[in-house]
Amino acid sequence: MFSQYNRGFSLLELLVVVVIIGILATMFTLSIGLTSGDRELEREIDRLEALLQLASEDAVLRGRELGIRFYPDAYEFSALDPVENRWVVVAGDPLLRERKLEQDVELVVTIEGRELDLEKASEERDEWLQANTGQDPEDEEAEEDDEKKAAYRPQVFLFSSGDLSPPFKVEMRRQFGDLRLMLEINEFGEMELTRDSF
Repeated sequence: MFSQYNRGFSLLELLVVVVIIGILATMFTLSIGLTSGDRELEREIDRLEALLQLASEDAVLRGRELGIRFYPDAYEFSALDPVENRWVVVAGDPLLRERKLEQDVELVVTIEGRELDLEKASEERDEWLQANTGQDPEDEEAEEDDEKKAAYRPQVFLFSSGDLSPPFKVEMRRQFGDLRLMLEINEFGEMELTRDSF
């Protein structure tokens, strides 16, 4: 005779196990999707792309020369002052204001196959800001400060003709992430966004 303990699983027990496995598989799939995708990083590169398009259109419509300068943790737009013939950081514009990146976002900018030294650009910005803090005109270093004021230049130029120079590539990624977003811009201002996992 067979004992009642050897009869196997009931259909209800099998269905419960299948449902539990399905729930666990869904949770695993969702967690993998959340780690491989990064909405904030994608939003940041989309914002840069939109701002570059806006700045390019603004340069054409207003007939002014604009530029952009990248730093390890930010980027900013500047305009050529036609009276003083020097570049001035755009201030008071809610759209073309300086943009800070999240703390763990890494920025890599490549121009003509050469990676920019963003740390050096940050040091140059600090020197430029120091020279623009309103030094005493009788100061012996005033002439040197005037040279520093005039020395500020964007890394990329957005011309009133609609052209952009030089063509460049921006790469954004998290310090400990596996997603890399790359925005390539050619001399005509055409942009191509690609995703890459590494």
